[in-house]
Amino acid sequence: MLRTSLLATTTAKRLFSTQSIVAEDVIHKVDFRVGKIVHIEQHAEANHLFIEQVDLNTEATETMPNPRTIVSGLAPFMPMESLLNKSVIVVSNLKPSKFRGVLSQGMLLACSSIDNKTVQLLSPPEDSVIGERVQLEGVEWLGQPDTVLKPKQKIFEQVIPFLKTNEDGVATYKGIPFITSKGPITGAIKSAQIS
Repeated sequence: MLRTSLLATTTAKRLFSTQSIVAEDVIHKVDFRVGKIVHIEQHAEANHLFIEQVDLNTEATETMPNPRTIVSGLAPFMPMESLLNKSVIVVSNLKPSKFRGVLSQGMLLACSSIDNKTVQLLSPPEDSVIGERVQLEGVEWLGQPDTVLKPKQKIFEQVIPFLKTNEDGVATYKGIPFITSKGPITGAIKSAQIS
């Protein structure tokens, strides 16, 4: 009995250890944060794009204001009104880039069906703190995320293939749940790719 318990504990430590999950990974460099959409409008030059103002509860700087402007391709999938005041998960340290003339300073994470006809934003637990950094359950980050991800290093591109919702709709990286201090991050589409 004791041996079985020790084996289970060792296996759990190996599965969730910083060494096995993060040491050779770059996910700790990506800054996933809880945000809240405080304003949204249709992009004037593209019907498929929304322009959201997302509060990340951070101090505004010259290069990164708060709330952040984020351009998303969600218009074909959900009504604009349903997004106002919604809590979301944001990749907050992507290099800002322009979409049809509007500078986007982050990315909203969503899960999608296999045929890409259905897209749903990931949701943090109801009482999650705006601005909280999202964690991997049982994993200690190796360090702080990069201030801004360098596009040439393709850090986020290395992470994306392993972002999925599991059979319970929980957002995961390599099968490890994403969590806030209030519980797991979820998506309405089960066993789906996250991007």
